[in-house]
Amino acid sequence: YLMVPTGTAKLVVWPVIGWSAVIAILIGVRVNRPDAPGAWYLFAAGVATFVTGDNLVSFVEHSEPSFPSYVDVVYLAVYPLLIAGLVLLVLRRTAGRDQASLIDAAIIAAALGLLSWVLLIAPYVRSDDLGVLERLTSIAYPIGDVALLATAARLAVGGGRRPAAFWLLTGSLVALLASDALYGYLNLAGTWQEHNPVDLGWIGFYMGWGAAALHPSMRSLSTETTSTRRIKPGRLIVIGSAVLVPPAMLFVQQALGAVVDATAIALTGAVLLVLVMIRVAGLARDAADEKSEARFRALVDNATDAIVVLDGQGLVQYQSPSTERVLGWGAAELEGRMLGELLEEADAQRLGVMLSIHSATSTVAWRIRHGDGDWRDLEVVAADLRGTAEVDGLVLTMRDITERNHLDLELRRQALHDSVTGLPNRTLFLDRVEQALKRREPSGTSVGVLLLDLDDFKMVNDGLGHAAGDDLLKAVAARLLSATPTGDTVARLGGDEFALLVEHADFNGGLEPTAVRVQAALQAPFLIRDEEVTVQASIGVAYGSPRTHSSGDVLRNADLAMYVAKRNGKDRVEQYLPAMHEVASRRLEVAAELRAAIERNELVVFYQPIVDVITGVTIGVEALARWQHPGRGLLGAPEFIPVAEVMGLIVPLDRWMLNEACRQVKAWKSEGVADASFYVSVNLSGRHFQDAGIVHDVDAALTRSGLPAGALVLEVTETTLVKDLGPAGTTIAALKALGVRIAVDDFGTGYSSLAYLSSFPLDILKIDKSFVDRVVTTAEGQTMVRTIIELAHNLGLQAIAEGVEQPEQASALRGLDCQLAQGFLFARPMRARDLGALLTKRALPWHAISTGV
Repeated sequence: YLMVPTGTAKLVVWPVIGWSAVIAILIGVRVNRPDAPGAWYLFAAGVATFVTGDNLVSFVEHSEPSFPSYVDVVYLAVYPLLIAGLVLLVLRRTAGRDQASLIDAAIIAAALGLLSWVLLIAPYVRSDDLGVLERLTSIAYPIGDVALLATAARLAVGGGRRPAAFWLLTGSLVALLASDALYGYLNLAGTWQEHNPVDLGWIGFYMGWGAAALHPSMRSLSTETTSTRRIKPGRLIVIGSAVLVPPAMLFVQQALGAVVDATAIALTGAVLLVLVMIRVAGLARDAADEKSEARFRALVDNATDAIVVLDGQGLVQYQSPSTERVLGWGAAELEGRMLGELLEEADAQRLGVMLSIHSATSTVAWRIRHGDGDWRDLEVVAADLRGTAEVDGLVLTMRDITERNHLDLELRRQALHDSVTGLPNRTLFLDRVEQALKRREPSGTSVGVLLLDLDDFKMVNDGLGHAAGDDLLKAVAARLLSATPTGDTVARLGGDEFALLVEHADFNGGLEPTAVRVQAALQAPFLIRDEEVTVQASIGVAYGSPRTHSSGDVLRNADLAMYVAKRNGKDRVEQYLPAMHEVASRRLEVAAELRAAIERNELVVFYQPIVDVITGVTIGVEALARWQHPGRGLLGAPEFIPVAEVMGLIVPLDRWMLNEACRQVKAWKSEGVADASFYVSVNLSGRHFQDAGIVHDVDAALTRSGLPAGALVLEVTETTLVKDLGPAGTTIAALKALGVRIAVDDFGTGYSSLAYLSSFPLDILKIDKSFVDRVVTTAEGQTMVRTIIELAHNLGLQAIAEGVEQPEQASALRGLDCQLAQGFLFARPMRARDLGALLTKRALPWHAISTGV
């Protein structure tokens, strides 16, 4: 262009360049198919208008036209066309409000406006050589340039990527505005000439705009972008430079000798200050929001729950990083996919209903196919945020509860089943009984329950260990299952108690056949850890009617019957009778009253003398418990001791007896009523004897009372001793170490084994009343008593006859060399105060004492 003559350049080269740019824009729109073709058509129209103005000057006017003229109208029309196209691009690229970019563009426009005012506009405004129309037309060009550059600045400061087409457009605009500014300045100076290097800026405008349209990246200029809150360094430099324009202009004008645009500079500075303050406030707010958003995103990214956002059709729009960990599907596999495809059919239908209506937050349980192919249980919180600007979707917060559900199932199984045998436990058994009763309700037929308790199971635990005991329970459970028809329930209620539910108890002979089968199943020995163990069971049987019984009633009745079977000799079957309930109720009533009696000190100790049948001297006493009942009067031991043993009250009662008896005998000794050899005999229950604290209890009673240990005799039944020889021997040895004496009570009624007599360091044998009653009635009875007395003497033990009630019995015992006895013949049990008076006569012959009583 510069190398050819002016005429050729203006008439040939210039039109070719200009119209080629218009054609290039139209071809680019056709080929690249942008989302906003209207903007590019406006650009083509603007460039065409620019070329038309140039062609009018070259071909019609043949020189510079008069000013202003119609050509100026054509030139000025370029600005609104180009500005409109840029505005369309800005609107297409901006997602929502972008106040920050608008303020930044306004700052740049204000600075350029001030530059344009000082350098181009103000000289025309102050010129006296121009008319009004000339002045306005001259001012319109720089104003159009500033408006065009401000719009371009808004496009430049927006978010998103800036492709090659963006830089081509920006370069062409800069070239255009630079040439326009130079033209205006040279024109004001009167030195403008045609066909000079300034024309290169306009040529660059044409070429850049056409090249931008042809470049494929022009499509992305109309793609919606997201604004960023962060301000980049380049943008900050441009804005900072724009803010420095007013003080720079003020400095330049002052340096040149006169500040002629103070008002414009001050107003622009004020506008820039306000805009900067608004921008800083926005940055501070954005920083706070960004910090909050970063904190929220960090929580989301590191959350254990998966967060998925669905659109209105159920397509996945967003998933948090934890989604892959929870669901096993990566972002590429899940995004854009219908979530319902991964759900079970019923859950997919529920999701469809959820999407079809707007609802509040809800919690649902789904099953979803995991990425590994397995199905997982999900707990889903659904929040419907469709229609909101921030989310516009259905937000699902998902938590994998597969393990929790498995654990819940296992816990429920453990809660309803016995951990040793795997059988149903008491809770599940009662529920099944209840369900069986409901099923029988229409017909009114009965269900049956067998409750069995293994006899002497404790011996297995103590002899072979608890692990062996568990093995035995498992083996018993297996045999019970084999002996039970399909459909009936076998359960372990706890300890060594098992229960069987027979639903059709009215058929096939009732419960008796089942009880017989159970007993038969248990007859064969069990091989437990290379040891053969024989098991027997006490069985209670009860029937239940759906109209009169609950599951608890039936089980209670069976338990009462089983208790009767135990009491009647074990290894037997007893059927529930209503009288059993009355006995049990009475026992519970007595137990409740007995607890209160111990607390209210209603129990008293009676003492029965132990007499030397030869001299008539009372050498000791046996302490016997009595209950001074407030309503029933004085109750003997048979009225409450058995209840105390069953209800777990016997140990505290024994302990109280020890303390009270030791205290009283010590008091008699201190008063001189009893001499140093006088002793008291106290019965120990089997449970107390086996208690780990028995030695401590005896030692404490002796210590508190001050009674010498030799004045205390502890009576233990031979059944208690033989039940567990090893521990019994250890306990007796510890008690003997305290200095007390040990007596075997009711000798002859239990095992009467010489083995335990020789194994334990015993002191006294007490001959049971059943033998004493026969000592004068039959020769056999006399022989048995003689044998027991001789056995005691041979083992170095004292023999004491119990229950002596007739003088003939006393004479016979004296003839058999049994020196000591007790019974109603000598004295009935009496209170301590009455016995204290009697002890003053302790040297009286026994027949005189018996007569006095």
